[in-house]
Amino acid sequence: MIPLHRVAAIAVPVCCMVVVGATSGSHQAACPVRGVWELMSVSRNGKDQPLNGLKQLKIVTQRYWMWVGADAKRDTLPLKSEADSVRRFLIGGGAGTYTATANSYVEHIEVFNDPTWIGKSWNATCHMAGSLWHHSFPLPQDSTGVARDSIAHIVETWRKVE
Repeated sequence: MIPLHRVAAIAVPVCCMVVVGATSGSHQAACPVRGVWELMSVSRNGKDQPLNGLKQLKIVTQRYWMWVGADAKRDTLPLKSEADSVRRFLIGGGAGTYTATANSYVEHIEVFNDPTWIGKSWNATCHMAGSLWHHSFPLPQDSTGVARDSIAHIVETWRKVE
């Protein structure tokens, strides 16, 4: 049997090492994206892109995200062509899981209105300023072989509504 004073001599330093190891380091909290967000603005290469009534919402839970968007005034379109009908009834959207770090937000797409995106990841930066989420990314996402001046820098600003 090990004497009690030897157990304490071993246990106390090991315990302190675990506590110190758990609290030291440069771990930063994940970007706080949970909530319901409404798209407020979009810029492309620093130039504002008018939303023209486009309504978009993003819902982010602990593990999942969902985005939905639709054109404004779809109910006033004259249904004179097939294109009018498509636009009137079209609602875009997507969903999946995500990962977030201090300044990175990555959506892993599981459902999307364009099926070629399913299974892909969408990489963006994450910056919070009060109730605003500035979500920025390059377009196209994969710029391999793309001329540098053909890569756009997109910034979406979302406002937390809940």
